[in-house]
Amino acid sequence: MGEDNNIPENNTKIESELFALVKSITNLNKKYQKGIVNDNFFRKALKNTMNNLVKLHMILKEKNIQMTGLLQKMNLSQEYNSIIEIINHMSSLSVTDNTDEIKNRTFLELPGITSEITSSFITLMDALTLDGLRKKDLILRLFEELNQSLNNFPGLDDILSESRSIQKKIQSHFDEFGVDTTLKKEVIDNLYLLFKEFQNRLNLKS
Repeated sequence: MGEDNNIPENNTKIESELFALVKSITNLNKKYQKGIVNDNFFRKALKNTMNNLVKLHMILKEKNIQMTGLLQKMNLSQEYNSIIEIINHMSSLSVTDNTDEIKNRTFLELPGITSEITSSFITLMDALTLDGLRKKDLILRLFEELNQSLNNFPGLDDILSESRSIQKKIQSHFDEFGVDTTLKKEVIDNLYLLFKEFQNRLNLKS
C-alpha cells in the first residue's frame, strides 16, 4: 500500500498514547491468562482502554489520519488487532441471551456509532429550535433515531433512559410544548446537558 502521506511526522503524542494503550492491554492479558489479575479487574481495564481508543479514533478522524496507516508506520498492526480481538471476545461474553442482537456491536463499530449519536443529538436540537415541535411525527422519529444510536453503544443506559423520559414528556404534552416557549427551552436545555454528558463520558473535547 506504500506510505500514508496523511500522517504528519510530528504526531508523537498520539503515537505514544496508542503505543501505551496497546502494550498495556497486551501485558495485562498475559497477567490475566496466568491468573495474576482477576476477571473483574481485567474487564474494568478493558472498558477503560476501549473508551480511550474511541477517543483516539475520534482525534485521528479530526486530523484526517487513518488508523491503519498509523499502525503500519509504528509497526504495531498485529499487536493492535490482537487487543481488538480480546476486547471483542470479552464484550461478547457479557452479552446475555435476552439482549437484542444490536448489543453485539464490535469495538471497531463504536467510532461510527459515536458519530451517529452526535449527529442525532444535533439534528434533534436543531429541529426543536427551528420550531420543529409543530411537527410531531418528525420530532418523535428523531427521538427514536437518537435512542436507537444510544442503545447501540455500550454503557449509556442512564443517558438512554433520560432521553426516553424526555421523549415521553413531549409525547404526552405535545400541544403544550408547541406553544410554550419556556417548556420548549427546557427540553432543548435538557437535551444539551444530556449531549454534554455523553461527550464527557467519552472524554471528548466539547
